[in-house]
Amino acid sequence: MRVPEFLVARRGRVRLRGIRTAKTTLAAVLAWLAALPLSDDPRPVLAPLTALLVVQLTLYDSLRTGLRRVVSVVAGVLVAVALTEQVDIHWWSLGIAVAGSLVLGRLLRLGPEVAEVPISAMLVLAVGGSDVAASGRVVETLIGAAVGVAVSAFIAPPLYVRPASDAVQSLARAMAELIRRVAREVEGDYTREQAQEWLDAARALGRDIAFADRALERAEVSLRLNPRARDKQHTGPSLRSGLDALERATVAFRGICRSLADRAQGDVPEQVYAEDVRRALSDLLTHIADAIESYGQLVGSEVAGTPEDAALGQALEAASADRSRVFELLRQGERLQGGAWELHGDLAANIDRLLRDIDSEARAKLRLSWPTRARMPRPVSAARSRLRRTMRDQPPP
Repeated sequence: MRVPEFLVARRGRVRLRGIRTAKTTLAAVLAWLAALPLSDDPRPVLAPLTALLVVQLTLYDSLRTGLRRVVSVVAGVLVAVALTEQVDIHWWSLGIAVAGSLVLGRLLRLGPEVAEVPISAMLVLAVGGSDVAASGRVVETLIGAAVGVAVSAFIAPPLYVRPASDAVQSLARAMAELIRRVAREVEGDYTREQAQEWLDAARALGRDIAFADRALERAEVSLRLNPRARDKQHTGPSLRSGLDALERATVAFRGICRSLADRAQGDVPEQVYAEDVRRALSDLLTHIADAIESYGQLVGSEVAGTPEDAALGQALEAASADRSRVFELLRQGERLQGGAWELHGDLAANIDRLLRDIDSEARAKLRLSWPTRARMPRPVSAARSRLRRTMRDQPPP
């Protein structure tokens, strides 16, 4: 059966679009229906309004927003009630209410909901501090917040682990592609302009790192308090440690490019390495690129629960052999004379640092400290296994 195109996300995955819109609409309608018998107002619009604002991207954000909104409304109502018992509403009493509400909201650390405190206070003051208006506002806010959190919790609470995994793997591929480009060009008689372009491109990887970091932050928040995250508690540490390692490797690669650029612009006998060194360095960078890409794939397989580090181990083994060959060539002849040894040292240190950051054995040891995947109930596990077998045995269209 062919899946409609509007349901297909990237890489052929099926994704139901419009879920958040449907959940928000449902929360608003349910809040209205729940508030009708409980509120003295025949049109309890505050309840659906609160539910509309409470439903957020993640369950944790919905719960936090709901709690903050309830506290802000209650605080504003209390300020208004306390003030109306002492004075009538005037311009100066309004100013006192607003200033006091803002100060109270900041003391309570309500964040984006701090403005709701003076808003609630002014709305209650507008009706003379009526007990009915004050209690009605609190009740409708409680109903709307409760309904919004309930809908967020029980109806498809979203997980953003896969987009974060895709972002980390995309960073690894972008970095590997750049390293392969440098490997191809360094084998030839490159110019200082080319070396500077490598350095600029390495610095530009910071944008990919920032994008992956934002995706990972959203994934980490979506895992908190989420009932669907029962068997995915290991994904947060896996993705965070993987991104940190790739970020450090990016800094080390930037150092490699800086060493090559400094050599091309410096006063040394060989502004461009000799052919034998360039060939060995090209092989080394090629295998490093393979290792970086394999590292990203390893992080993705860890998220799926089946770590596959064989390709990374093979690439690192080949890179280690190339590293020894490059370092041996740099110690030959007159290549250590003058100030050249300093550039050799910078290049060697950054190569070692990069290989250490993506070491497969260190990664395997790190996995032992992560939360283990929770075992699913046997009926659920059996059903999933049958579904996988059916999909595997189904002939392609």
